[in-house]
Amino acid sequence: MLEGFSTNATGAKIRAIYSTMFTPENYRELMARKTVPECAEYLSRSERFRDAFREVDPNTVHRGFLEELLYRENFNTYIRLCRFQGLDKEPFYDFLLKRTVVENLLGVINNINSSLDGSYLRELPGYLVRHMGEKLAEVSRSTTYQELLTSLKGTEYYRILSRIPLREDGEADYVECERRLRNYYYAGLLQDADKVAGGGSELRELILREIDHRNIINAYRMKTYFGYTPEEIAKRSLSFTAVGKRTMERIYSAPDPEKMLEEISSTVYGRGSPETDNIEIKLNTVRVRRLRHKLEVSTSAPLSLYVFMQLCDIDVSNIVHIIEGIRYGAEPSVVESQLVC
Repeated sequence: MLEGFSTNATGAKIRAIYSTMFTPENYRELMARKTVPECAEYLSRSERFRDAFREVDPNTVHRGFLEELLYRENFNTYIRLCRFQGLDKEPFYDFLLKRTVVENLLGVINNINSSLDGSYLRELPGYLVRHMGEKLAEVSRSTTYQELLTSLKGTEYYRILSRIPLREDGEADYVECERRLRNYYYAGLLQDADKVAGGGSELRELILREIDHRNIINAYRMKTYFGYTPEEIAKRSLSFTAVGKRTMERIYSAPDPEKMLEEISSTVYGRGSPETDNIEIKLNTVRVRRLRHKLEVSTSAPLSLYVFMQLCDIDVSNIVHIIEGIRYGAEPSVVESQLVC
């Protein structure tokens, strides 16, 4: 077990990579580019992404492949960090692999429900298959929900998804699939966090806040775009919380989106957030500050890695948003206002 040796070297390595992540100035320099190839050229010269572009010609790379390179680099960084001190042999450290499996299962279900037969396998990045085995490729070939269940037999995901009632068309409700899969993922993650020596409680709190963050964003969307009742929102939300059931119920029970934003602003997730009705920017701005502080002061390797990978996700999300803005000719000031910094 990890208690038997120091993982300080992992923490130091994480902070060294963190120092290469993009700053607001880097984002502005990227926004000054005029084309996708110019963006690729800029990224290829950055310390953060130059290895990912080592064998790529920036002049010929297209947007889709460029984004895949960025996400692949995040994933490969995670794999390298886990292997650095043999952490990949410990239960908690497979959190990103398990999350990626869930995301890909949801991608397959969405494709099935949209009648996009077989397209998910074509979109599946090869590096994921290499790390998660042929089972993922087999699952990705599914063209019906029944085929998906058949390919999942013998796995824990079969038990979860086989219990979901089917619709009249023979497929399963995507929202219910997502709720059950994510509940299963977070329940296991919380159990593994409880076993982490020296920092387990702090890690647990971080995970629960991540769940609250997801629930609040989804609740606001459901209230704003679909007019869902508090009961409907609660039914579609994940089962865990850091701030408590009463606080979440108060948010869900807000009579309209404006009142919901007021309730959110009174919580730890919205306090000190920018004045905006963009719920992602509102919550993520506060979240990223907290994550950076955690990484700067933490001496726990599992906590540091978990925080760091969330910051990597935000960093790449910002870069992808900038590239999309350049591709569609959006005003740099508009793009910048939608970045999480």
